[in-house]
Amino acid sequence: MEEHLYSLLSGAVSFTIAWGSLGDGVGLPRASIYRTSGVRDMHLQGKGLMQTRVQIDCYGATVEDAHAAEAEIRAVLEGYRGGPIQGAFLEATRDGFTEDTQLLQRVSLTFAVWHRD
Repeated sequence: MEEHLYSLLSGAVSFTIAWGSLGDGVGLPRASIYRTSGVRDMHLQGKGLMQTRVQIDCYGATVEDAHAAEAEIRAVLEGYRGGPIQGAFLEATRDGFTEDTQLLQRVSLTFAVWHRD
């Protein structure tokens, strides 16, 4: 699932995506993907789908840049189904704090991704 999700997003958006870090380079906007949890659906016939929660942090020099990156991610991933992914569903969004002095502004998305191993 990780490789498929990374390939899907990195091929579809106009900015750098990295798994588990901000990635290389200094270009903005950019996004980081993190797996935050995962639960296996078990039943009497054996193992079922895995539900993995993925956090995608969208960074920009301004709040508007971060929201533009968020919109690109959502356009690709919300409701997506393909490869090992049976469905990707947006569960939550969070904004960073614009009042703080920060080098980067952030919008975080949490997706529930149902997939096969």
